[in-house]
Amino acid sequence: MWRYIKLYGLLQAANIKSRSAYPFNFFIGVFSVTLMGLATIFFTWVITQQVPLIVGYNLYELVFLLSLWKLPHSLFIISFQQIWNIDYLIRDGFFDRYLVRPLNPLFQFFASRFQIAGIGDLIAAIVGLVYSASHITEWTVPKLLTLLLIVASGVVIEWAIYTLIGCTAFWTLQGSGLQSIILMLFDQFTRFPLTVYNRVIQIVLTFIVPIAFINFYPSFLFFENKEQVPFSPLFIYLTPVMALLMLLLTGWIWRKAINHYKGAGS
Repeated sequence: MWRYIKLYGLLQAANIKSRSAYPFNFFIGVFSVTLMGLATIFFTWVITQQVPLIVGYNLYELVFLLSLWKLPHSLFIISFQQIWNIDYLIRDGFFDRYLVRPLNPLFQFFASRFQIAGIGDLIAAIVGLVYSASHITEWTVPKLLTLLLIVASGVVIEWAIYTLIGCTAFWTLQGSGLQSIILMLFDQFTRFPLTVYNRVIQIVLTFIVPIAFINFYPSFLFFENKEQVPFSPLFIYLTPVMALLMLLLTGWIWRKAINHYKGAGS
């Protein structure tokens, strides 16, 4: 385990050095994505100037909800976005290189790239949290530790969702269509409370693609005077459990997919 942690740090340090070889491009990439993230927060502010409460949520609660998704999402983008290209790697034979090296293919694949765009998302998420957090609750050490656990669990859930979709490419050689749908779900349905949407969407985002466990359900751990929890109030506490279940399921499906893979041109 420690060997892999050390190796991951070395590989990502090399990736960062490579991506920052051209400082101006590095800065522009981070700056532009940061502006896009901040624009989303500004858009939320604009909406609340016309509609101060959306299903009982004020500006600060909406920004906190958005940032609680964007923070794990940014960490996913930084370290794991390469899963979006797995069908291309499989079709063109580049995935074979991960199978002939004396390291776990899953580790190699996800340690192969560092995405600088995620830094911009990370900055925007931190700005959103700092802006809204003091208006949400009185922060204590246990609450801060809970927030860290929720963020880590959110990274795992998003990683698992995209990796499960990516695994389908081992059978179909295609995955970009499903990934586009999931990306749309993340982008459109994490900005506002789940209770804004109809029952069908609530079911999809809770039981089929469990996006709501990344930010909506755990947000009740920090919000005060919020009583409207779809399906069951137990879901407020299940984000780490969902992350563990998704992690185990994804690991099992990944092994099945690797065993099915027969190499390029097969």
